[in-house]
Amino acid sequence: MEQSLRDAISENQVYLGVQLADLQLFEKYSAPDASPCPGFYTDFSGVRTRLSYFGIDSHPAERHVGAIPFPDDCLHAEAIEYLAAIVALEKAQDSFSIVELGAGYGPWLVFGAKAALRRGISNISLLAVEADLQRHQLFYTHLADNGLPLPETHRSEAGAPARSGMQVRCIHGAISDSNGKVSFGSQSVLDWGAAPITDGGSEDYRGITVQTQEIDTYTIEAALADVPVVDFMHMDIQGFELKSIRASLDTLQRKVRVLLVATHSRALEGGIIELLHDNGWKLLYEKPCKFNPGSDTDLTALTYLDGTQVWINTRFGSAVLPPVPVAEVSREECEHHRALEAVYRSTSWRITAPLRWLKTQVAR
Repeated sequence: MEQSLRDAISENQVYLGVQLADLQLFEKYSAPDASPCPGFYTDFSGVRTRLSYFGIDSHPAERHVGAIPFPDDCLHAEAIEYLAAIVALEKAQDSFSIVELGAGYGPWLVFGAKAALRRGISNISLLAVEADLQRHQLFYTHLADNGLPLPETHRSEAGAPARSGMQVRCIHGAISDSNGKVSFGSQSVLDWGAAPITDGGSEDYRGITVQTQEIDTYTIEAALADVPVVDFMHMDIQGFELKSIRASLDTLQRKVRVLLVATHSRALEGGIIELLHDNGWKLLYEKPCKFNPGSDTDLTALTYLDGTQVWINTRFGSAVLPPVPVAEVSREECEHHRALEAVYRSTSWRITAPLRWLKTQVAR
């Protein structure tokens, strides 16, 4: 790209979705003692994620500990997702409850639990809901890789130790607007775009034919029946988000403090914004999804990059973020000082156009 064109790109054209000042929250949750491990991506907080979860054997990021994940971590998530979990932690007190709907291998349960432990919180509750039974094993492995306990039903057979004050549960099923049955199938355990099939057939919303099985569906209300309060809920349910939120809005109003919704079409984004805004929620961060224009398929299938909305439930108090804490060490000694300064000095086109090594490899 010519330099003149680069210089012409401004914040009017580039939508970051978060406030740069909020990136300083990452410092509090960094792990200066973290070290890289072959076969894993180790993020700034010390959480290790197997590269095999993405169908790859190696990645440049496995050679070092990840820096501030802005605009993303170059592997699986954007800064907006990390910040959502951290905001929820900043509002938490002596306990922390996390629910991940469409959990996959449970990245936000593990990140949230490790970050809570770093803050000195030991009373932690984790609940995963995942439709693909194969991925439950990925979740258990991800817990063990990061020194966290397995669900009680799997702890004895794996020989995993319990951790006082931490409860872990995993539900096999899909989140929807009613309790019942639905067909589900995916191309493989690494097919992260699979979704329930509501018409009982074997072709999903993408037009892909998959081998299906019947699984249970749960409303959010049913999934949270035994959960008194949720500090952070991460929802990534492939186009079922709006109708699921609408069906269980009363439960969300009463129980959920911070809600992250991964969105899968512009129509869904507008519906969710209208519904939650009109019911007193505050939209803290938001990035729209990206899609390929077309008219021959489902709107969700046209989406190639999920959008993200982060909502604060004002019924639990102010939507204003707590002030960024003063670091115990000087900024000159801060582990991420240089990374932060690089972000602040960057122009919009630089900070939003990093090399997408993984995406390039996957596309080949």
